[in-house]
Amino acid sequence: MSSAPLSNTGAPPDRVALAWLLVAVWAGLVWWLGTDQFAAPTTSRFLGPLLRWLWPDGSPEQHFALLLAIRKLAHPAVYGVLAGLAFRAALLSGVSGSLRGAAVALGLAVGMAGLDELRQSRTAARTGSAIDVALDAAGASASLAALALMWRRERLRARDDPRDA
Repeated sequence: MSSAPLSNTGAPPDRVALAWLLVAVWAGLVWWLGTDQFAAPTTSRFLGPLLRWLWPDGSPEQHFALLLAIRKLAHPAVYGVLAGLAFRAALLSGVSGSLRGAAVALGLAVGMAGLDELRQSRTAARTGSAIDVALDAAGASASLAALALMWRRERLRARDDPRDA
């Protein structure tokens, strides 16, 4: 009796496992960033002096607005990376096609974003926000759109390359 391979892409099982390990490590980092340790008052203690040093002529209101912008831009950035790692892992695992791979990655990223915001809504120092889930989903979607386009172009290039004939 033979068992089915872990991946139908020909990727070695250790490479597939490493890809999913990277997803898990990044997801753990994102989860940790959603704790009270990274609430606005805490990060303000570090980012505030940096912003004042970088922009000494800025008003306190401008520094505060920039701090909020940085915090909000972190959402699409970290979830874009999570989705990208999950997309790669899904394709290495044998998910066929960039659309299916993107669907797996987007589902994972948005599901985690929703759970993280739900958790934050139940803490003392954080607030859960549907807007933050939307920012997370937008970052994941943008990352996946770019990666799927690159993946498709690479496949078309490889198919049309006369050296492969």
